[in-house]
Amino acid sequence: MSALGVKHFPPFGSPSIELYKRKLYDKHLTQKAEQYKVGDSVGIQISDVDPTNIDVKLLPCLILSKDKKDDDFIFKIACKFGKVAIAYTVESLIDLRSACPTDLKLNEVSSLGEITVIEAAKLLVRGAVSGVICDCKTKCGTKHCPCKKVGVACSTKCHVKQRGCLNST
Repeated sequence: MSALGVKHFPPFGSPSIELYKRKLYDKHLTQKAEQYKVGDSVGIQISDVDPTNIDVKLLPCLILSKDKKDDDFIFKIACKFGKVAIAYTVESLIDLRSACPTDLKLNEVSSLGEITVIEAAKLLVRGAVSGVICDCKTKCGTKHCPCKKVGVACSTKCHVKQRGCLNST
């Protein structure tokens, strides 16, 4: 008999060890989900949904609702550009309660429409609500460029392979 009171330990990888690890993981997720409240700031990783060339890695959001479905918690969230179209489980959320952008808290969520995460990521990268992205073959020096036309600089989402853009920051 060992110091833990167990006659023998099951071999590594046995079903009982895997079940124990799963129960511990589920308990951890439940505790994590119970910490979040409606109105808390969370982030979702943009690279999980939009693996393009963006500088920003997290989309800051607010929790709109928290529902329990079976043994999982489902979170509806909104970013400053709109209500995110899909719900997330606690595994996908990153705690941003201590680092919430003030413009996100000041936003009136009820007046916002629905948006996909990819659209929100593009708008976040743009830094503007216009969401204009160009794919110009020229150097974006004229009003033919959709970005230049609305007065915003081209971003990393615009004409990825072209260099020498005259409308970048």
